[in-house]
Amino acid sequence: MRTIAFFNQKGGTAKTTSTLNVAAALVERGARVLIIDMDPQASLSMAVGVDIPSLEQSIYDVLVDDDVRLRDVLQPSSIADIWIAPSHPDLAAAELELLNVLERERRFAYSLSGLVGDAFDYVLVDSPPTLNILSINILVAVDELVVPIEPHPLSIMVLRRLFETISRVRRLNPRLRVVGFLPTKVHHSSRLAADMIETLRVQFPDVPLLTSVPLSVKGAESIIEQTSILEYMPNSPLSAAYRDVAASLAELEVERRERV
Repeated sequence: MRTIAFFNQKGGTAKTTSTLNVAAALVERGARVLIIDMDPQASLSMAVGVDIPSLEQSIYDVLVDDDVRLRDVLQPSSIADIWIAPSHPDLAAAELELLNVLERERRFAYSLSGLVGDAFDYVLVDSPPTLNILSINILVAVDELVVPIEPHPLSIMVLRRLFETISRVRRLNPRLRVVGFLPTKVHHSSRLAADMIETLRVQFPDVPLLTSVPLSVKGAESIIEQTSILEYMPNSPLSAAYRDVAASLAELEVERRERV
C-alpha cells in the first residue's frame, strides 16, 4: 500500500482537485484507492458527495479518540471504486485537543497502520494549506509527497520553508520523499509560467517535475457535479494531464520494485 500526500502549505495550488483526479486516474488503471481528507475545510469530502452535517464520525474522531479506527469512518464516494475517510470542520480543533497527547505527531501514522491487508493499493491524502500539527501528522505518516504548485513567484518563495520542514520531519519519518512537483493552473502560453517551471528545475534539481496541469474551469465544473474530470470530460487536456501523473506514480512503483 502506497501512501501519498498532496502537500503544500500554500493555499490555492489545486491540492484537492489533484488528489481527486489522480485518484480517479489510478482507478482507471485498475488500482484500489482510498482518499483521506485532512483539511478542516472538508472540500474533498464535499466534492465526492459526503453530507458533512450528517456525519457521525470523521477523520477528526480518528485522531482524537483512541476507540475510533480509520476503517470505522470509511465510506464509498460518489466516484466509483474510490473510498473516502471524510473530514469535518471539527478537525480545526484537533490541534488544541492534541496539545497534551503523548506522541501527538504520530496519531495519523497509527491510524494508517491499522489499514492492514490488501484493501487498497493507494492512499492519497489531501492536506490543509498550512503548517500545523495536522500537517506534521501527515508528513510523519506518509511515504511520499506530491507538491502541487502554481507557477508563480510567491509559490516558489515559500518552498524553502516547506523543504526545511520536510528535512526536520525526516528524523521522525526517514521514509519520506518528495516524488515530484505538480505544476497546476498552468497557462501554456504564459512566459511567466514557463519561467517559473524552469526556476523549479534550477533551484530544486533533485525533485522531478510531473506533467503540468493546464488552467481550466472544467475542473471546477466537475467538482460541482461531484465527479472527476476524467468522467466529466474524459478527452480533455486536463484529463490527459492527470492520467499522465497517475502513470508517473505507477512507474515509480515499478522502478522501486526493480531496485529491491
